[in-house]
Amino acid sequence: MIYGIGTDMTLISRIRAALERHGDRFAEKILGPEEMLRYRHRKTKVELRGLRYLATRFAAKEAFSKALGLGMRMPMTWRAMQLLNAKSGKPEAVCSGKLKEHMEKLGLKAQVSVTDEADFAVAFVVIERVETTGNIN
Repeated sequence: MIYGIGTDMTLISRIRAALERHGDRFAEKILGPEEMLRYRHRKTKVELRGLRYLATRFAAKEAFSKALGLGMRMPMTWRAMQLLNAKSGKPEAVCSGKLKEHMEKLGLKAQVSVTDEADFAVAFVVIERVETTGNIN
């Protein structure tokens, strides 16, 4: 059953401006530890790839917070949800701390899609309530 839907479109130039003002402190505020490693790796190879990675993660976290219905307030924080990739490349929302507890308590699971183009990063999130059925003998 669908619990919530969220979408976000972020201007990549806004993310670039924030990085110019605050340096990687901005990225450290938004990204969790595993995301930060990937961001630095991409940025080192091609700066634009790092920028686009950060922009898609920013959009995904905004869309996730909307789908969850909390906005950016506890237990939802920027770093509590990381958007990581499965071996197949599929993006996966990985929660930690109080957010993970909240998701588990409510039986919630997220499906996330992100994309970027020259000027924009876009994310779409569907959060589902996973129905469990007991065994009836």
